[in-house]
Amino acid sequence: MLIIFIVTTVILAGLYLLINICNKKMKRPDFDFSTGATKPLLIFGHVGFCISFLFVASEIIGYYTWNDRTSLWAIYGIFLSFAVICLLMLCDLYFDYEAIKGDEVYVRRFFKIKIINVNDIRRIHNGQLYIGFYDEYNKRLFLADAMTNGITVLIGLINERKSNAENETQKETRVQENAVLEKLGREYRASYPVRRKKFLRNFSVFSILFLPALLLLMYFIGSYTAQIIFIGVLYAFALVISLLMCLNNMKTELSKDDAWLGDKYKYTNKKVKGASKHKFKMICIFCACFMFLGATLMFAFLGVFSEEPNYDEYTPVTGRIEYCREQTGKYRYIAIGFYDMPTEYRLDSIYLDEFDYSFFKEVKIGDKVTIYVDNDKDREFSLRGVSKNQWNSFYYLSTYRKEYFTYEDYVKSREHNNMVEYIIAGVGITMFVAAAATIPISYFVCNRRAAGEEIEIYK
Repeated sequence: MLIIFIVTTVILAGLYLLINICNKKMKRPDFDFSTGATKPLLIFGHVGFCISFLFVASEIIGYYTWNDRTSLWAIYGIFLSFAVICLLMLCDLYFDYEAIKGDEVYVRRFFKIKIINVNDIRRIHNGQLYIGFYDEYNKRLFLADAMTNGITVLIGLINERKSNAENETQKETRVQENAVLEKLGREYRASYPVRRKKFLRNFSVFSILFLPALLLLMYFIGSYTAQIIFIGVLYAFALVISLLMCLNNMKTELSKDDAWLGDKYKYTNKKVKGASKHKFKMICIFCACFMFLGATLMFAFLGVFSEEPNYDEYTPVTGRIEYCREQTGKYRYIAIGFYDMPTEYRLDSIYLDEFDYSFFKEVKIGDKVTIYVDNDKDREFSLRGVSKNQWNSFYYLSTYRKEYFTYEDYVKSREHNNMVEYIIAGVGITMFVAAAATIPISYFVCNRRAAGEEIEIYK
């Protein structure tokens, strides 16, 4: 576990430095004009990576100071994902660009440059997020981010330098294509009542099935009632907001012209050539996200199969209580301090369900208690109102009259913690396998449906 945290931190730091060094040393050719990265996105990428990197690096410290391995793996998986996404984002911003020189457009993607003659660009579609450049057959040549710095200048230069001469065949083709798109747009507009009803039905079914599943999962992994209620209310609120936004967007789109609707939603018509291929691509992207998330959740198996501590090797410590307290909030534990001992001893959150809380009522300051501690090195801490500055963990607690945390409690707690990790990993496996199985099934289904496609968009 510690080795994984260290290696991941070193690799992330190395990749981040490599990206910045390559950006400094990379020299672009002498173009007439070249687009650049948007500064807000660059700032977001750097800040996002640095924050994610700090969380991943802090896992090294957390390994020594935090005994909740499930939470450590969860934080590691989440922020490692964010860090990788930010690195990919920085690569895209630094090394991808569009440029023009003479009558040629240079498009750099993934360290490869595609050269396109300006006369081959016959149509430019301005979307909300991306701008598409198409040839005379309405085939997409490349996409550019709508937020790219200088993209409007590039479009102006392309329009100035390309030939405006179109032969009669090209004009006729354009008219035919526009007529097809308008027809598809009218059909899409007319289907609004059916689409709205279908969307409401599917959204309701998904919400009704997913919310109980989420709450049951939280219940089985030992979440508190307040947490379950909070997540349930938050989820319901998010669903309502999402529903209203989607319905508003569906209605707002009806104000667009038929050609715009037909161009944007042409692949929703199963008879359009290329619809099955487009749907398969969307399914692959969706499944890839689920597989990545599932693989991240499977890291919980590392906690299940890690080496179990030997309870017989724990050392008994007896002393008189100076104070005892319970830490609430995100990092819960019970702490005990002894007179004439510099170390505070803590019972971690995974054991608190089995702890006998009558301890706080029955045991007084100065009473003698016995605990079992492990042989790990004491960790330093600083907390206002607490005289101790070191802490370690304990796994047994008793007085001469009563046991408040026993070996049986310890075993039950470990078994429950392992069950939680099994559930999390099981969900990850289910997501990964289901998504992986969906891809080949979708491939054959989409191939079979492609035989029924008859509407030609690209002449």
